[in-house]
Order: sequence, then C-alpha cells, then structure tokens
Amino acid sequence: MHASTRFGSVLLLCGSALAAAGAIAAGPEASAGDCFAAGFKSGSADAVAACYAEDAIIWFPGGTMAKGRAAIRDGFAHYLGGVTVKDIQMTAMGEESMGDTRVSWGTYVITVVDKATKAESVQSGRFTDVQKKINGRWLYTVDHPSDDPARAAK
Repeated sequence: MHASTRFGSVLLLCGSALAAAGAIAAGPEASAGDCFAAGFKSGSADAVAACYAEDAIIWFPGGTMAKGRAAIRDGFAHYLGGVTVKDIQMTAMGEESMGDTRVSWGTYVITVVDKATKAESVQSGRFTDVQKKINGRWLYTVDHPSDDPARAAK
C-alpha cells in the first residue's frame, strides 16, 4: 500500500466509534468523530483539523506523528489534495467516558477516488482515540488509526 493510501486510512481511524458519515458536529454532545466524518467527507482539511485540540497528536497510518492542529491540518491537506472521499464508515467497538474525557475504539472503511487516475479504492483499518471536552466541544487530543494488515498471499 502506498504511503498516501496508508495516510488516508489513518485519517479515517481518527473518527470516533460513534461517528457516522456526513454527521455534523453541532451540539455539545457531538463527538470529535462526528466532526471528523463530516469534515473528511467534505474534503476540507480545515474542517477536519477543527476537530482536534490545538496540541493534539495523530499517528498517520504508515507515516509519521503530527503534533498540533496546524501540522495535522497540513497532513490532511496533503492527503485530501490527491483524493475525493466518496464514503466513510466507522463502526464502534467500544467507548469509555471519564468526566470530560472519552476513549473510543473501532474500525473504519473509507472509499476514495484518486483525483489523477479516477481509480476508486477502499481503505480499511482500526482506530483508538482520546477526546476531551474543550470549550463545550469534544475534540481529539490523541488519534491513532492504523491500516488493516495486508492479506497473506495464497
């Protein structure tokens, strides 16, 4: 899998287990995943970055760590510059809340279309994230998506 494909997979994992494609994070109980799914599907790196705390950390699948909202935005801008997100699905496997902190984990599937080749591909993986309620909004403080392992050759 190319680094840019792995990067995209990581981005999907960033969503909370409760996120649904196209959800809009308007209310105080909307998760960072709701925000992420809406921003990611819109193709806006600025909208995606707005789902992260100023000092958040993300480990991009197959890539490096980005620290801080600006670096996270730049990573998503690079990825979204090359693909159109057709669909994003996140499946919750679990969530724990402790006051103003949430921990979520689950799986994701992202369907993208390469802007240059018009080829459609599907990326899947898993995520674990930490969200914190900051100024009344749930924002990612730690996001760790990863690609599913490659299937064994027959």
